[in-house]
Amino acid sequence: MKTFTKNILAAASVSVMALAAQAETTLIANEPGPNRGVRAKAVSYIAEQITERTGGEVKVEQNWGGALFKTNAALQSLGLGVADMGVIIGAYSASEFPELQMAGLQLKPAHPWVMMQAMYELFTTNEKVQARLDEMNVEYILTFSLTPGILVCSGDGIRKLSDAPGTKIAHTGSSTDIFGELGGNLVSMPIYDVYQGMETGLVECSVSYAYYTVASKLNELIDTITDMRFSSLASLATVVNKDTFNSLTPEQQEIIRQVGRDTMDYYAEQLAEADIAAMKTLTEGEGAAELVELPEEDYARMSELFQPSIENWKADMAAVGMDGDALMAELYELIDKWTAVMETEGLPWERG
Repeated sequence: MKTFTKNILAAASVSVMALAAQAETTLIANEPGPNRGVRAKAVSYIAEQITERTGGEVKVEQNWGGALFKTNAALQSLGLGVADMGVIIGAYSASEFPELQMAGLQLKPAHPWVMMQAMYELFTTNEKVQARLDEMNVEYILTFSLTPGILVCSGDGIRKLSDAPGTKIAHTGSSTDIFGELGGNLVSMPIYDVYQGMETGLVECSVSYAYYTVASKLNELIDTITDMRFSSLASLATVVNKDTFNSLTPEQQEIIRQVGRDTMDYYAEQLAEADIAAMKTLTEGEGAAELVELPEEDYARMSELFQPSIENWKADMAAVGMDGDALMAELYELIDKWTAVMETEGLPWERG
């Protein structure tokens, strides 16, 4: 009898452990960037918060440096389930996912937190965008914004727009298109390859961001930083494969959505601090780069130079059955809305 009872208890114990194992889900995630810098910290925060808030029922196995797939294959790979979760960058899926690349254009200037909130609301309320996400088999979770871009160069760099012709410039996104319009020698590459490209002389300049320039150690190679007065961009999105997301319980799904919302506030605060610290690193002390401003007449030409990239984007939107002008107008309204929130209520981490 005792043996029988022990067997029953042992079997029950195995059964409970099996159910517990079945209840645990591990999301395989892909991050295109390195495991350092402010966005890497936010990516780790996402994983930690999902595990903590689900009581360990859902965990994230994070892969760094595009270990599972390259940046330009992220949208297709996440839709197919090569990974369960990861970051899509608008510049590398511009024709397939122009809705995301809209926030990668030089449009209406806004604070990075405002840009994230505006894009988040657009992607979670616009029915046409949501239908497109369903077509691509991904669930949108959050947007990452960037601080205004800077042009970093080895050598003399770009001191006026007339210096662009013949200069080898990394083509990392639509912000770089103006240099092609000016006669620059554009070399297509992800931003994550710029360090190697500059080290080998393949490129002389690249649009970058203060915190990323330090995180990627690109500051070791540059001599000048040109303030291009670019806008903040918000064309990086974290998504989850739709089939994976649908396999989770409604409670787990809502937790992941809430983690996405909270991460934008967490990241924006970290981003602001990191950018200030990075600019200090870049422009002060031994090995500091020279900070350069263009002539005012060059800045006045910027909107005209960006117009071709905007027209190309509208053509990409039309090709997927979307109205570019209408979506851009909606984004502008949301930028105004969230700018007003920031101005009246303050940024979340400053509200006391």
